[in-house]
Amino acid sequence: MPPLEEDEDYFLPLEDQRVFGAGIRRKRVPFVLSSEQELSTTTSTLPSKPSGSSIADAYLSIVLKNKSANTSPNAPIGEQERERESIPPRATYSAPPTSSAVSSPPPPVQSKDHCEICNLPLSSDPSNADTGTSTDRPHEASLAHQVCLSHSHPPSHLDRSRAGLRYLATYGWDPDSRKGLGAPGREGIREPLKGRMKNDTAGLGAGMDEDGNRIKPPSPPPKVQKLNAKQVRKAQLDSRKRGEKLRNMFFQSDEVLKYLGEEA
Repeated sequence: MPPLEEDEDYFLPLEDQRVFGAGIRRKRVPFVLSSEQELSTTTSTLPSKPSGSSIADAYLSIVLKNKSANTSPNAPIGEQERERESIPPRATYSAPPTSSAVSSPPPPVQSKDHCEICNLPLSSDPSNADTGTSTDRPHEASLAHQVCLSHSHPPSHLDRSRAGLRYLATYGWDPDSRKGLGAPGREGIREPLKGRMKNDTAGLGAGMDEDGNRIKPPSPPPKVQKLNAKQVRKAQLDSRKRGEKLRNMFFQSDEVLKYLGEEA
C-alpha cells in the first residue's frame, strides 16, 4: 500500500480497507484436561441438606410436644403416627335444651348510643381516644352512615316556564318524581319530546290556492301497460313501416323515379 499522507482530504477506498481487528495477533489458549489432582479448588463433598424425615420429626416434636411428651423428635414417623392413633378420641356431651334456648329470642332493643339508620355506635372508639387520633367529625359525615342513606336525586333540568311543562303539570305530572309519562303504570319516557325550531315556511298553507280554496290533488300517473310477445312484434313492424315512409318522403327524388320508370 502507498504510504499514508497526512492530508485533510485523505480517503481510503472501500476495497483497501481492512476488517476490524485484522492486525491483532491473539495467543492460542491451550486445552486443559480435567483431572482431580489439578482441580484443587473444587470439593467433592456436597453440603449436607436436612432430609424430609428430619424436618417432619422436628415439626411434629414442636406441634405434638404436649400430647406425646415421651416420644423423642428423632423417632421415626411411623411410630409417632401409631402413638397418635392409640390416643382415644375425646368424648363430647351436649347439654339438654333449656326453655330459654327453645323460646324465640327477644327483639333487639336499640339503645340511644346506636344510630337508627346504620345501627352503628354513636360514641367514639376508645382505641382512637387513647391514641389521640380521634377527630371531631360528626357521625353523619362518616362513610358507613352515608352509604346507608337513600340516594337523593337532583331536580329536573327542564325549564319551569315552558308551556308544555305547565300543561303536563296541570294533569298531575311532576318533573322531579323521575317517573315517565303515561297512565297508571307511568310507562313511557321521563321527559317530554323536545321541540325543534322551524326557520322556513315549507309546508305552511299547503293545498290551498290564493283564494283559500282547496286545490284538487293531482291525478295519479297512468299505469304502465305491459305487452305480450305478439303485441311487441306488431309494434316493431309498425315502427319499421313508419321509418321507411319517412325516408321516402325526405329522400325521394322525382327525376330518379322518372328515369327508373316509376310513378311518383
